[in-house]
Amino acid sequence: MKKIILSGMLPVMASAFIAACAARAGAGESQNLEIPYGNLGLNWASDKINEANSSLENDTGASLIFDYYATLLTNPYGGERQGTNYNHIMIFGANLDLEKSLGLKGGSLVVSGGYNSGGDLSDKIGNFFTASEANVTTGLMFYELYYQQNFNASFGDLQFRIGRMSMSDVFMGLSAFDYLVSGGMDSTPAAVFSNAPYTSSTIATWGVMGEVQVGEMAFAAGLYQIPKNIASPNWDGLDFGIASDDGYMAIFQGTWTPTFNLGSGGFSGLGGTYEAGAWFFGGYDMHAFEGGGTRGNGYGFYIQGQQQIWVDPSNSSAYVSAWAGAQYAPVQSIAIMPWMLYSGIQLQGLVPGRPNDGIYLSWMYGYFSSDYSKSCGYNASYEMVVEFTYVVQLNEYISIQPDMQYIFRPNGNDNIDDALVVGGQLMVSF
Repeated sequence: MKKIILSGMLPVMASAFIAACAARAGAGESQNLEIPYGNLGLNWASDKINEANSSLENDTGASLIFDYYATLLTNPYGGERQGTNYNHIMIFGANLDLEKSLGLKGGSLVVSGGYNSGGDLSDKIGNFFTASEANVTTGLMFYELYYQQNFNASFGDLQFRIGRMSMSDVFMGLSAFDYLVSGGMDSTPAAVFSNAPYTSSTIATWGVMGEVQVGEMAFAAGLYQIPKNIASPNWDGLDFGIASDDGYMAIFQGTWTPTFNLGSGGFSGLGGTYEAGAWFFGGYDMHAFEGGGTRGNGYGFYIQGQQQIWVDPSNSSAYVSAWAGAQYAPVQSIAIMPWMLYSGIQLQGLVPGRPNDGIYLSWMYGYFSSDYSKSCGYNASYEMVVEFTYVVQLNEYISIQPDMQYIFRPNGNDNIDDALVVGGQLMVSF
């Protein structure tokens, strides 16, 4: 499950920021100096929560899920107008190990809900790639409810899921995406959302998914229901019905996870993840920009990968990783952004005295379709975003990160000034 930001209130964010500053100051004085009560009590509270969750899992087979992202961003320059917005997204639920509770080997059940609140800074800037990943459907909602079955076969491992699920749980994600603040690339690069009825947290529909893994290769396929109201701002996830006029979306993905052993001795090798996939939807009307009307089907492709390019031979937790990818949706009459390109670099564990911190630099570029451009009333060309973020890992479960984004040609519009976005994010995951 992807990491999500905790419902942060400003006092909590302030406390976390003070703790991080104190941790960095302490690290500069002595590696053995610990902050009173462990990060102002955060370590103690985290340990107690983790102990309680572990005890519950040992006794009942049920483990609790809690992910939270809280983001505070402002644009001091550029955009249609300046402003400041706070928003957060929270996911909570449970994962029940049915082997432990009912003796069903390899079986598990996931049930979860979500809560989102706050404003969208991109409404003020007027850009396409949402400035905050925590900006999704607002309010309290039912999220996922699915059964998962794992099988061990002589040729490899099999996984099967059925129930209410989000597509992004399995498809189109790389690990680095979870730590970016911009919604343009977390947890899935954003173009697909405007070109197809793709779902990510906290929106789930009925679906079925299967995956087979043989060595370094894995192949997954999923089929998902697309209700007519999936894009409604009032979506609450409580309509469990399946209507005869619902649409569907199918996704297929191949994944390769190699380790390139370029050294000897204790060197663990350079790990990578490479994904290629295709999607198709039907029975779901998308607005056609050229000439009006709608189109009831579409398709697209994607390819992306993340690769370690350097690992400290004496410490595998310190490394440099790079990623890149592309999405393409050929049907420009309904695709707002038929082409999206993206790349980035991760510097993990390389800050002196902060072995768990990470530095991320990302770039994304989206080309608007000619049909969409004609419907805008101006020549919509492209939008590009560069993001720099530093993840300060307070402990295993909590982190804060200062963030800076620069948005070129918001929504492809020459009449809107390039925008600078600064702020920060709090992440909590148990």
